[in-house]
Formats: sequence, structure tokens, C-alpha cells
Amino acid sequence: MSFTSPIPVLHNSRGATLRYEDGALVLRLPDEEVRIPLPAVARIHAEGRTVAVELTARTGAAPGVHTLDDVSEAAAALFADAVTAALPERTAGAEPVDGSALVVVRPLTETPDEQRRRRSRRRTRIGMASAGSVFFALALAVGIHGQWIVALLTLLVGPVGAASLAYAWIGVEDLYLQWYLPRNGITVQARLVGHSRIMGGGFGTYVYTDLHGESRTLHHRGGGATVEAAYHPDKPHIVRVPESRGQKTGSVAVTVFLVLFGLVVEAGTAYLLYEAFVNGYPGYGPS
Repeated sequence: MSFTSPIPVLHNSRGATLRYEDGALVLRLPDEEVRIPLPAVARIHAEGRTVAVELTARTGAAPGVHTLDDVSEAAAALFADAVTAALPERTAGAEPVDGSALVVVRPLTETPDEQRRRRSRRRTRIGMASAGSVFFALALAVGIHGQWIVALLTLLVGPVGAASLAYAWIGVEDLYLQWYLPRNGITVQARLVGHSRIMGGGFGTYVYTDLHGESRTLHHRGGGATVEAAYHPDKPHIVRVPESRGQKTGSVAVTVFLVLFGLVVEAGTAYLLYEAFVNGYPGYGPS
């Protein structure tokens, strides 16, 4: 039976963490990971919201220090006390080791999956900015034409229809992959390793191993310890958890609704713009 460690994990607002893991302290920064074995730690102390890990050093040498600030004050005090109690006993009078020589620093680089997710988020932001710019330009043009009511409707309603169609496209792609991957892909077991919040929703983070032996992650709303993951044999990062028949039916219904709603909204917006530019909107157009 395994037990979770009572030593808290320290987080700061910049995404850095300090944790106790397998007889070592692991300081994870945005660009590197520093692993400090406990024999390399002379002492650890908390002062307010800052934790300092002081390394052992030979007599006369200045000890190295690793710090993490902007953490929970209560967690910092508990962390310092707990790690101090876990430090190995040292023989009195023995020459201290050079703790810096025991520290392992590993640069952190993005995995291919992380790079793909970052590019996907960037494309999404560019797409949203482009769509917003188009509707803003149309609203400005029709406003200059004297149709400010239509301009306001264009700004308020047009992006809603575009967002509906964008989500519908995502739904269509997901439905296709839900059909394709279980039939033509490779299905394996994925195990739960943590939880994440994406767009305000709670998801389990699962890890699966592809045919090349590489570990990959996926996010799924299910809370089971394991799930089935079907991935593309040539593109192992493309993965889905197969849905039940009822879930697929619900996904189809939602996707169809989004398509119809988006088309109706965009058609209505286009009609209003046409009437405003060509015929003049009744009661507001130029005489």
C-alpha cells in the first residue's frame, strides 16, 4: 500500500513549484528543473512567503542557496519543518560534502505534444482576432453608412454565430475521430495521473504509451482510474476516449444544433448588412 506524502507542494504565482519527491527536493522553474538530494541540504528555512534551501559546503566555502518566493506562508512553514525532520543525520566533526556537486539541473524543453498544443492555442487566438476584426470592420462600415443599430447588432450577434459554427466544426471533427479511431486506430489503456481544469471544467489527466514507447497525455471528463484510449497509428497524438452510443447521440444533437443556430444567425446578420448597404434599413437609412 502506498501513502501520499504529508509534505505540501509549494506553488507560486509564476508557475514554479518546490516538492519533496523520493528523497530529494525538486525545484521546478519555467525553464529548468533542479533536483536537490537530501544529503546535499544543510538546512531549509521559511521566512514569510519565501523558502530557502541552503546546501552543504566545505569548510570556508560559501554555501549555495535555492529560493522560492511568493508561496503560501502556512505551507512554507510546514514544508520547512517537515523537510528538516527528514534530513539525514550527519556524523559530528565530519567534513561536509559539497552539496552543489550533488545537485542535478535539467533544462526543460517542450515535448512535441506541448508544442502542438501551444500552436493550436495560437491558431485559435489568431482565428478569434481575425473574426473579431472582420465583424468590427463591417460594423464600422455600416455605422459610417448611417446604420448604427445594424452596426451594434453586427458586433453583438455576428461573433455569436461565428463561435457557434467554430464549435460545430470542432464537434464534427470529434465525431469523425470517434468513428474512425476505434475502427482503424490502436486502442490501449490510459491511467489517471492527475486532474486539470480546462475552460472552467474539471478533467482527468491520463497517460498512455504509444507503439513507439513514448508516454502521451490526454484529458477526459471521466473519473475512472483507467480509460480506453484509441489513437491514430501514424499520428499518436491524435487520441480519443471512445464514447457510448448515448454519448455519441448527444454529441450529434449538439453539433447539429450549433450548425443550424450558427447558420441562422450569420444569415440574419448578412441580410441586415445587405439591407443596410443596398436598400437602407427602414427608418434609419438615408432618405
